[in-house]
Amino acid sequence: MDFGLVIVVAVDVGAAAGAVTGDIGVIVVDDVVVARYFHSYPERYGFSSALGTWYGDPNGAGSGGACGWANDVQSPPLSAMIAAGNSRIYLHGKGCGDCYQIKCNREPYCSKKPITVTITDECPGACNDVPFHFDLSGHAFGAMANPGQAANLRNLGQVDIEYRRVPCHYGRTKLAFKIDPATNPNWFATTIEFENGDGGLRSVEIAPYGSQRFVPMNNIWGAVWAVDFHSPFHGPLSFRLTSPTKEVLVARNVVPRGFVPGYTYFSHVNF
Repeated sequence: MDFGLVIVVAVDVGAAAGAVTGDIGVIVVDDVVVARYFHSYPERYGFSSALGTWYGDPNGAGSGGACGWANDVQSPPLSAMIAAGNSRIYLHGKGCGDCYQIKCNREPYCSKKPITVTITDECPGACNDVPFHFDLSGHAFGAMANPGQAANLRNLGQVDIEYRRVPCHYGRTKLAFKIDPATNPNWFATTIEFENGDGGLRSVEIAPYGSQRFVPMNNIWGAVWAVDFHSPFHGPLSFRLTSPTKEVLVARNVVPRGFVPGYTYFSHVNF
């Protein structure tokens, strides 16, 4: 599988029609066109500059709020190694699940060794005072430190960092489908988590039990996908998922008959 790196290119809106071409996704953030495309061999690209801060408890796990991941950030495979991104990282929710290597170089605090974090939340407001801002969990921020320097690094409050987009690797963890608590007989929604490789999804389709026809779902916010059913449905439910690089994966019979809203169901597949 040919994983790729997201390169973020900012151009003037007026020049967007001529500057952004090809089969890429285009998102407008704060009157700037942000073009996302994938390229092979991410190790060929160096790091870019950003600002790093941390939030929550010093050793806390952060949050999955704006992506719909909730407290799942505390447990494996994320294990609190997460960050909230400003608008050019969060990308109106399209950045949920993206993975980045991040490192800091300030002596004597920083190890200068990259850590890997997943975007699970948005950092709004003042985080947009700089072009790229990662607000890390307290645990992840401390992980950038030299041995014995984690508390001192956190005491700085903020530090210049370097970052680059990388493929996500969640080991043996398969795709997870967390059913929205508001799901009812005519409306179904789920948060989809732990996508290997690209980290996000281009499209999601669902097929109820007994149907061979996959119905498109809508990405209503963050990593949450929803669909209206005109008649009551029941599981098991299957999903056809397409990555940003157009790789297609079918997760069959993931959500069982008699599923419970609020529960998480793991598939047997991943990208």
